This record gives sequence, C-alpha cells and structure tokens, in this order.
Amino acid sequence: MIDPRASSGEKLAPPAPLPYVSRKALKRVPHALPVPTVCKCGGQVTLMNNSAIYGREYGDWPYVYACTATGCGRYVGLHPDTDLPLGTLADKPLRDARNRCKKPFERIWRDKLMKRTQAYTWLADQLQLSTDECHFGLFDVPTCERAKAVCDAYLEAIYTSSARFG
Repeated sequence: MIDPRASSGEKLAPPAPLPYVSRKALKRVPHALPVPTVCKCGGQVTLMNNSAIYGREYGDWPYVYACTATGCGRYVGLHPDTDLPLGTLADKPLRDARNRCKKPFERIWRDKLMKRTQAYTWLADQLQLSTDECHFGLFDVPTCERAKAVCDAYLEAIYTSSARFG
C-alpha cells in the first residue's frame, strides 16, 4: 500500500536528520515497509546519516535506519527523498548475500532478457513467493541463495543455447 501521507493535505514533517520527505517520492513506493524501531537483537533503531557507518556520506540520499546496540551492525537504507526503508535491517552477512545474489538477477533485466517488472514476477514464481514478497531487500540468506541459483540457471540456459545457435 502506498503511504497515506502521499495524498494527505497535512504538512509533512520530516524526522531528523532528514531535510524533507517528498509526497511524489512516497507515491513511487507501492509497498512501503514499516519504519523499524526495534532490531532483531533487541536494540533500538535510529535514523541517521550514513556517514556514521561509512565514515563519510554516500549517495544522493545518505540516510539509514541503524541499530544502536554495540556490535550489532544491522542497518538499512532509505528510498530516495523518503523516510521509508528499502528493506529489512541487515547485518554484514545478509547485506553481502543480498548484494552478491542480486547481480545475476540484475543481469537478466539489464541484458534486456526481460523487463524489470517481468523479471520480478518470474523470480517470484520461481521462488513461490508473492510479487510483494519478491524483493532482495526482504530476503534472508537462504532465499538470496535460492534466487541466485534460479537466475544463474536461467542465464546459463539462455547463453548456452544462444551460443549454440548464434
């Protein structure tokens, strides 16, 4: 569901440290996740500039929700110009799995083998997930690995057959 603030007539008050929240940007997020407040480890989650994690700002919208518990290390970025998380809080192993396993999926639509939305629909079907659940920002490590295996197999089949007939 699109965030109701996108159509609200009330003034949007951005949570600190965000400079603003855009109604137009809120409308671009069809399935907004709730803002995390408590981490899986039990620690409190806070909204902060990503320089607190990386040592300097990265990106055009350099904000994250991060667990404040010492040693936890879970965080998640935000959709640009919003206060909405891109996915679930993730520790380093999960972030690494999401990044590594998403690469073959991105290759499918970047190589124009499918349109992006078509690729997500196809992957959801392959993983037996709803299209709402099929997002790398929501996946756990085993789901990431399953997605990678499915995408790798698809790419192998496409490029092996095209090499034979090319």
